[in-house]
Amino acid sequence: MTVVAAVWALIAVYVAQSYVPANVVHLPGQGGAKKAANAVAPQGWAFFTKSAKDIELAPYRFRNGRWESAARTPHARPSNAFGLDRASRSQGIELAWLVAGPGIKWTDCTDSSDPADCLAHTPVSGRMTNDQPSPLLCGRAAVVQMRPIPWAWRDLMPEPYMPEKAAVWEVSC
Repeated sequence: MTVVAAVWALIAVYVAQSYVPANVVHLPGQGGAKKAANAVAPQGWAFFTKSAKDIELAPYRFRNGRWESAARTPHARPSNAFGLDRASRSQGIELAWLVAGPGIKWTDCTDSSDPADCLAHTPVSGRMTNDQPSPLLCGRAAVVQMRPIPWAWRDLMPEPYMPEKAAVWEVSC
C-alpha cells in the first residue's frame, strides 16, 4: 500500500512541476512528463482558477438615500449556508444581463477611490425590466466595474479593488 501511495505522490510531483514556471528544481524526465500531462489535462491549472487580475462587476442598490453593496458573495459566508445555498451563484448572470442590455452608459470612475463616490455622480442610463426568477437588483441599481489593486500598492489603499467605471439604471421587477 505504501508503494502505491509513493508512486501516486511521485506522479503528482511530476505533474505539478510540469505546470509551474521555470525554477531551480528539475526532475529527471520532466520534459516527457509535461507532454503526458498536457495530453491528459490540456487545460492546465487555469481551468480551476480565475486570474487575480481580472475585473470584477460589483452590484449596488440605492437604499435610504445612499448606495450600498448588493453583493451576495462570498459564497462561503454564513448567510449563504457556507456555500450550500446556490442563490449567490445567480448574481453573476443577473449582472451580465444588466451590462449586456441596450443603451448602457458607463461613467468613468478613475478619479474615485470609493464606488459610492463614483455612483453619486453617475447619471441614470435608462430603465430596464428585470425578469430574472429571483431578482437581486430592483429599483435604482448600479454595476461598478472594479480592477484589483496592484500587489505593490496593496498597503496604500484601504480596499483591494478600485472602481474604473459605473452604470446606473432604474430597474423594475
